[in-house]
Amino acid sequence: MKTLKLICLPLFALLTFQSCDEVEAPYKEEIIVVGGDRKVLVEDYTGHKCGNCPRAAKALHDLKDVYGDRLIIMSVHAGGFATVFPPSAPYYTYDFRTPEGTELDTDFGISAIGNPNGMVNRRQVNGNYVLSSTSWLGEISNVLGDASPAPVKIEIENTFDATSRTLQTEINSEFVNSLGGAHKLCVFLVEDSIINWQKDYDASPEDIPDYVHRDVLRTSMNGTYGDAIANTTAGTIDTKNYSKTLDATWNENNMKVISFVYNEVTKEIIQVEEHEVIH
Repeated sequence: MKTLKLICLPLFALLTFQSCDEVEAPYKEEIIVVGGDRKVLVEDYTGHKCGNCPRAAKALHDLKDVYGDRLIIMSVHAGGFATVFPPSAPYYTYDFRTPEGTELDTDFGISAIGNPNGMVNRRQVNGNYVLSSTSWLGEISNVLGDASPAPVKIEIENTFDATSRTLQTEINSEFVNSLGGAHKLCVFLVEDSIINWQKDYDASPEDIPDYVHRDVLRTSMNGTYGDAIANTTAGTIDTKNYSKTLDATWNENNMKVISFVYNEVTKEIIQVEEHEVIH
């Protein structure tokens, strides 16, 4: 089994409040990265008025330097900290929220617990889907520590027409091992490097006009909970095609398609993949 030891990995200590959870400064910890083809999705539920969220987001993206393309991040703006001020206000007028993100936030009860919080492959830990940022690293390590081959391989092919701004996406899910039970495929679009206001309790002043919002959920290509996969026996390749017209304000050069297969009953993500819209 191939392993790689890496140092200087941010962890989080967390003090929980009823609203915005305070994330204390990261410290150093050794971690071992196990080789393999499994990937993990971290859904970071956040809001532009959550002053403790930037620290958690930075630490999460620092993990990307360690795990590379095996760690996939989707930042979901939802809940009270994602609400907007009236258009006449000087800041926080841009609405990052999406119907899909709001539905997920409500169904899993994420922002009701406080932000920053999230899910790692939608796995339950001690009966809970929602994990505080202090638990993200441990669960990421658990997922990626499994060196056995992922039971499904996902390939994403994107074609973008700049004139019509239409994205055509083909998803091929090849089942290496048979999967029992009902499984579904989800396809989301995220945009990176959106410049807008963000509250940050580590900054002075706290209200930052040019904060860089990373990996922001923009929309779904097949609904909040995706489409059913009819056959998940070994050797089967499930092919699905989708089309979406991108909003004129979105930068297609900074966008990715995220696709994953998950168990409909347990909600756990079996495998996840991402691919740039423009490549």
